[in-house]
Amino acid sequence: MVLPWRSRGGVAKRRNQLIAGDISVVETKIPVQLRSSRMERIESPRVLLAPYDAVEISRRLENAAAREEYGECFEIVTKIKNLGREGGDTNKKCLVQNGGVLALSSCFERFAAAREGHDRLLEEILFVLSSWLPLNRSEGFNKMGSTASLNCLVRFLNGKDAKTRQNAAFCIREVIAVDKRYVYALKDMEGACEGLVKIIRDSVSTSSAKASLMVIYRAISCNDQIAARFVRLGLVEVITEMMVNNAEQSVCERSLVVLNAICDNEQGKEDVLRNALIVPLLVKKVLRVSDLATQCSVSILWKLWKNNGKSDDCLLVEALQVGAFEKLLVLLQVGCEDKTKEKASELLRNLNRCRNEIEKTNCVDSSMHLKNVKKSF
Repeated sequence: MVLPWRSRGGVAKRRNQLIAGDISVVETKIPVQLRSSRMERIESPRVLLAPYDAVEISRRLENAAAREEYGECFEIVTKIKNLGREGGDTNKKCLVQNGGVLALSSCFERFAAAREGHDRLLEEILFVLSSWLPLNRSEGFNKMGSTASLNCLVRFLNGKDAKTRQNAAFCIREVIAVDKRYVYALKDMEGACEGLVKIIRDSVSTSSAKASLMVIYRAISCNDQIAARFVRLGLVEVITEMMVNNAEQSVCERSLVVLNAICDNEQGKEDVLRNALIVPLLVKKVLRVSDLATQCSVSILWKLWKNNGKSDDCLLVEALQVGAFEKLLVLLQVGCEDKTKEKASELLRNLNRCRNEIEKTNCVDSSMHLKNVKKSF
């Protein structure tokens, strides 16, 4: 019996099958008397790609893209996708290390410039690249930051297909990690900021929301004008609603990191203060999610209290009503980072001052549960 992976033709035939993507599950004829109900098919072993084959596939794709041969490019990209699926991480790593990223990025850039009628190919390339992430240090990935490629990614970001929108968000996140200049290029593109906010608002997926939040964070950290633009698009309200509805730790952490950055912008800080859910939500997240979430929550509360260089006692009263005093007191007892400790101490001192002033005017609400806190801080 000739085994399916030792068929006649030798190494050359196997290599041609590999490059052509023809090796897959093999049917074998088993005599009736030897058959069992449990085994009818024998799978061929995993197709492991050799570096030489990966280089050859990448070269073929680059040449086809240079000639703008849509059909041939689509065929090669599909084979790359199948090889990655059949050979797992080993094949993906081999393709990444032997020109696969450069070939796919070049092909994406070439057909993105043409735009019309090539969406299916571009979506397939986007799918493959997204499955290979992270790629920000890979040779050739910076081509995804070209004007044509970014315009195409933004178009997909605002599209209808959820999977394509998610993959676009992933790639944009990787692109801006390569170089900050891509943030400014993205800012000037119509629909870019709107698409990132819409990804979160539409709840496309948890992964895409996290990718969008990271892109937004990098963008607003670069420039106050970009931050102001996101604020005008209703980012604060969208993030607040997401934190209320999504209890996942990583989503909450990223949301608080973005809100903390927004509070460095005056317009952003005012928008945050106008949101009725913010103070109760921030107090709730202290000591509830993670160390990072606690640090960001305390930092945001401190920045809101120090609004425009003036102390806002109205915010302290609201914080007292939702239990901020007790939360901050426990935080200092269990310990935290030095910067967080300083801000928590300052907030606690002023919360205590505010509480004493309220007690003097006999306006203490029994719902504040502060009767057992006797000692001044």
